[in-house]
Amino acid sequence: MRDTNWGLRDYYAADEDPNVRYLVILVEGERLPHAVVRLTGTTEDAFTHNLMWEPSNLLSRVPDEPQWTAREAAVGYANGFLVQMVREISAATHESELSDHKYYAVFKHTEDVVDLSKAYLLIRRPQPYREEKYAGHNRWEETDKLYRLDSGRDWTEEYIAISEAGAQFLRQRIDANWAALWRHHVVFFADGTPYSVVVAAKDPQRQTGTQEFTGDGKFRPTEVLDKVSASSIQEIDFDSAVRIMADLVRQRSAEREAPGAYAVFHHPTDVLDPESAYAIVREPGPEHEIVLPLSSMESERLAARLHVRNAKRRAAAVGGHQHFAVFESARATTDVNNAYSAIRRTTDEPGRWEMFLRPGEWLPTASPQNEHTLAISQADLDRITGRLATAEPRYFELRCRERGPVALVRLTATAEESALDLGWEPSDVFARLPREPTWYVTEVDERGMVGRRFWSATLRRGVAHRNDEIQYFAIFPTQSAAFDLAEAQLVMRQRGAVEEMFVRPDGWVTADRPLTEFTVRHLPISPDEAERLTG
Repeated sequence: MRDTNWGLRDYYAADEDPNVRYLVILVEGERLPHAVVRLTGTTEDAFTHNLMWEPSNLLSRVPDEPQWTAREAAVGYANGFLVQMVREISAATHESELSDHKYYAVFKHTEDVVDLSKAYLLIRRPQPYREEKYAGHNRWEETDKLYRLDSGRDWTEEYIAISEAGAQFLRQRIDANWAALWRHHVVFFADGTPYSVVVAAKDPQRQTGTQEFTGDGKFRPTEVLDKVSASSIQEIDFDSAVRIMADLVRQRSAEREAPGAYAVFHHPTDVLDPESAYAIVREPGPEHEIVLPLSSMESERLAARLHVRNAKRRAAAVGGHQHFAVFESARATTDVNNAYSAIRRTTDEPGRWEMFLRPGEWLPTASPQNEHTLAISQADLDRITGRLATAEPRYFELRCRERGPVALVRLTATAEESALDLGWEPSDVFARLPREPTWYVTEVDERGMVGRRFWSATLRRGVAHRNDEIQYFAIFPTQSAAFDLAEAQLVMRQRGAVEEMFVRPDGWVTADRPLTEFTVRHLPISPDEAERLTG
């Protein structure tokens, strides 16, 4: 019997075909397989880094490749390697800091990632920590789907990064489904002008009811078709519905008083997606045919995102590297003086990122997937690195790709210190870095370091006191205040399910608010620390 047990849990189990065998070709020192080979009788196909099944002769080459190993695999494990290859190669190819948006396809079944047509959701990330799903009709809606997938909440599903062309393919499929499965109607005012667009499922068994779009950007449940006369309703095709929806958006926005600025678009239906604006202007000129009034906050946020997008389009490599500045927020990117870090990637190895430490010294760092970045020129790079080289203190997080956190470091011209509980201690972490090939460094701003130190101390203290019969907690006005226990505003304790707080002069009384209300501001403390704070 062939040994197809890899000693791992099989998350991708599928029906076994007795006429099909799978072998995985591994390469010494490489994370990803070279290929998954499928043998159907005497026919050999291989799924390679091209991310498709192709005719193959790889098995005949294994004896001549000393670093290759071919190992038999059950279909579930073979599927698992396929998913890993698609996810990692797609991410390396399409999660570019120079893309206008990062797009992702979501699949109901993990093994379906090899076929884009099986995706059921299209997600984009216009900026870090913001997700939007394509909802049809040129509209995008906020979602937390990628977060749910990354956190394991939707563990039976899978997602991959895709190209802009792949995103366009899925948009067309989603729109085609709307056109095929839903009837579109326009509801008119008495004067004949459109009031809303209404969609109703062609299948009466469909659970989703009739929905209405009035120009505020969303479809909402409605019974309007049952309440107005037949003469006020007209069935229309999908494309006409999209055009009328765009008209409704413009009509509704025209009612806005004192707009902060105007978003400018290329096409009339683009107004359904504010992210498709190509400019923000204070007052539209004759050349700005399609505009949408925005509030001051909306225009400021969109202008910042457009600034980042335009910088990507102008970006040019310098010395074989593409350089980026890192900021606390999208709004901060409009001024390079707000940058707290400079990073770069090599043009011939896009997955390799480095961080500026000092002139002539760049250290390995992580991909800035969840950071606000701005592609910068040589002049901006010189300006930012010149400032960073003399700035102090600077803050860094060192992590190991295999084991996670290593240290939180504060660096000045004369000292290097690592965070220890609520304070700092001398360290030599940067001196050890060249001997640790799996370590990497990320520079953070002061606010980011406060949060990291707080949660690091919270975790360590929570572990240290988890078995205490009575657990004590100090509550602070802010996370930064927690590094001085004397700044505590309140002391609480837990004894089983009972929560108490200390008040003067009464002492310990039943808490009037649960500890969970202070989650981001409470710190586990020892009995001795509690005694000092309440004594």
